[in-house]
Amino acid sequence: MSIYGYARLNNQRPTPRNLDLSNQVRIIQEWTEENGLELKKTFRDKEASSATLELPNLKKLLSLIEKGKVKVLVIARLDRLTRKIRLYKKLLNLFDEHKIRFISVAEGLDSKTKSGKKVLATVAILALWDVKSIPDRTRDMIERKRKIGERVGHAPFGYRYQNKQLIPIEKELAIATLIREKREDENLSYHKIAKYLNSQRLRSKRGGRWYAETIKGICENILYIRSPGGKISKV
Repeated sequence: MSIYGYARLNNQRPTPRNLDLSNQVRIIQEWTEENGLELKKTFRDKEASSATLELPNLKKLLSLIEKGKVKVLVIARLDRLTRKIRLYKKLLNLFDEHKIRFISVAEGLDSKTKSGKKVLATVAILALWDVKSIPDRTRDMIERKRKIGERVGHAPFGYRYQNKQLIPIEKELAIATLIREKREDENLSYHKIAKYLNSQRLRSKRGGRWYAETIKGICENILYIRSPGGKISKV
């Protein structure tokens, strides 16, 4: 049986009491030994965010799960996997799809027990509620910002804000033009365009990797319509 652990620590937050990485690993190891199981490996991440699944070793673990190489996943406490409940929904769906037995030691949660299944069902309901409430919270926040004259949202790719005006960034607009060319002239999929940009080390707005959804946003946004000369028109 392939049994893996996962431990995470946000290096921008105070370390939870008795839950530094070494203690998390110890808790996972003790649980597996007490249950007569052999732990294959514990993946560890010490990063600046707990609100993403794009953590180096978490991605490796999820890749193993998708390949069917994990049967049991053990963590020390629920918030050591992620602090975002809507991300838990994605993870629980993945675990269910691949029939993963999911253990969280601190809460005594075991997905194969009736009580564990009820807890996970509750988490799924809360995640659904959270997702459905996001539009309302977003609208309220935007309206409050507008009332006090604050700028709403980040500048789109290819631009920056200066005195509340969008100022073009030539290097980024060149990438946006390339994206539209790959889509409209070469008929490449969003996924293939993202893969191409990443292979060329062309970075997204915040310096990270490109994903199909980001490419789709640029291709569908009228802000990036190409002029007759082939370049993106400046606003």
